[in-house]
Amino acid sequence: MLIAALLAVASTGTTGAGISQATPAVTAVTTVTDTATPAADGADETPTQSTSFTADTTCSPIPAEDRADAGGAVKACTRVQSASTAKSDTSSRRLAAPASTASGITAAADDDPSGDGISTEFEPDADDPEPPAPSCTLTNPGQWTWSRTGGMCLRGVVVKYTLYNQQGVPIGTGEIEVNSTLATSYKSLDLKETITAKLARVSGDVKSLTVRMKVSCGAGCKTVTQQPWFATTLVPEQEVSGSTKYSGDAFAADTTRSSFRTSYAMYVTMPGTAPIDPNASWSSPANGEIRCDREQPRLRGCVIPTDDLPVLSYSRSHAKYGIVVPIYEEIIQRRGTDILHAVNQAQADINRAATCTPFSNLYPGTRGADSCDEFPMASTREGGQDGSLCAELTPQVVNNVWSAPATWPTRPVTGTETCLRLHITQRANSSAGGVLGSLRKYQRLVENDPFRIEFTA
Repeated sequence: MLIAALLAVASTGTTGAGISQATPAVTAVTTVTDTATPAADGADETPTQSTSFTADTTCSPIPAEDRADAGGAVKACTRVQSASTAKSDTSSRRLAAPASTASGITAAADDDPSGDGISTEFEPDADDPEPPAPSCTLTNPGQWTWSRTGGMCLRGVVVKYTLYNQQGVPIGTGEIEVNSTLATSYKSLDLKETITAKLARVSGDVKSLTVRMKVSCGAGCKTVTQQPWFATTLVPEQEVSGSTKYSGDAFAADTTRSSFRTSYAMYVTMPGTAPIDPNASWSSPANGEIRCDREQPRLRGCVIPTDDLPVLSYSRSHAKYGIVVPIYEEIIQRRGTDILHAVNQAQADINRAATCTPFSNLYPGTRGADSCDEFPMASTREGGQDGSLCAELTPQVVNNVWSAPATWPTRPVTGTETCLRLHITQRANSSAGGVLGSLRKYQRLVENDPFRIEFTA
């Protein structure tokens, strides 16, 4: 038959609102000479997105009673800027290596007892490892850098404190290098951030500086721990580090997801003087909003969507579902796009009924021997096509060659169908669905999220 000729490929040898303030969780003051973290050798590359940090300056008069402690200065200014002024203020794309590898394998999921494969499209495949732990290994200073599941980092930002005398002449400076690492999780609405401030250098009448910080986040988020540390006085080459915590569970009424940014305020003063107000402040980038949701059956979690679409990867040599992959490939080629869009489980049930009802079991007396595998998948917006318009096939391996003969002589395939009803075992059906379930879980796919599908050896 035509579709068998089109789909036959060589086998690879496989047949099968208010802020609740808590005491800073972690605070450490150390003297350092080098805080750079090299990338781990051999680490996998992770698609990330970066945006240069934008400079900002604020100034405030020093109260008369504090001027003697500030070397006679009448004004102090803080300027927040990138450590590298050569960086452009435009978005850029680069790769950053995760600092750690995958940590463990998910517990094996039972095969779908009904044999329909639909529930596994919302649960992970037993063969898929969890994604790497969030990490922030980068080399270009003055950049916000983030990935969908790897958190967000800020490296090489400088808060410059400058004292001015009555004549407007600088009489002392101090430069504080700020780094931060915010971790998200696909299985938690809690977001933890570590912030470090190092007094890198001083000049003139500035000998030391007192530093304190506050963080906050936008609507849809609650700040649990507002201060990474209490007011701390630093001398040159000394740093202070602490942790903050946010919670992404402040969903508005009748909503199941929220997107927000984080904001930061650093108060820098000469020891013994009052804090400057306004202070040095900045926010995470507008195109790097954190998104939290409660739309999956069991887990709530957060990601940071990027321009890089999540990728659903199917292997032709997979022991359980590999037999169907060449047929999936042919359908994707006919459709002319490798992009699909997620839907919720209620819509997935509707889609599956549209494609797989009615369905005649070829082996009604043998449990798990036959099930309806629809493609595009029911849990995508592209699924749910009228089953009578889909090619109905039974894929098999003959002489180490994949083939897909038509099941019903009264419904000959034309070779132009853009959807499938496949007769495959419950085991293969559940495993193929579980691959999408893994992507949906680990990448926090929500309704209408796009993703790409690819096929590998």
